[in-house]
Amino acid sequence: MKEIGQVIEKNGRILKVKFSLSEACHSCGLCKINEEDLVLDVIDECNAKIGDFVMVEVEKKDFYQVTFLIYLFPLISFILGVLIGYLIGERYRLDTQLLGLSIGLVFTVLSYPLIKSIYKKLSQKQKFIPVAKKIV
Repeated sequence: MKEIGQVIEKNGRILKVKFSLSEACHSCGLCKINEEDLVLDVIDECNAKIGDFVMVEVEKKDFYQVTFLIYLFPLISFILGVLIGYLIGERYRLDTQLLGLSIGLVFTVLSYPLIKSIYKKLSQKQKFIPVAKKIV
């Protein structure tokens, strides 16, 4: 995935790059949205300066892993909670639908702190940080 953005801040090898929102780039939790623009920290591999426009790349594999974590993990948690609720409800002769929904919602809510923790660990690995490849 490639996007062009403008460098608004530089701190060593880390740039803050401002992008205009496009259809290809939606909010996924990596970005800080300011009205119609978003700001993202990227690694500087092209020796950019403040005001330069840079080509920023994110490996598709890494992008899909983060997307899975943010969007599909809560859904899977909900489905797992619903299934566990149904099994417990059947075993103890409780309302399976209500118990399934309740446990599904609890699992979903509990998935978010876990996602945040996993994301912090992943964001420390350089391969998950977008890279400014060249000045355009």
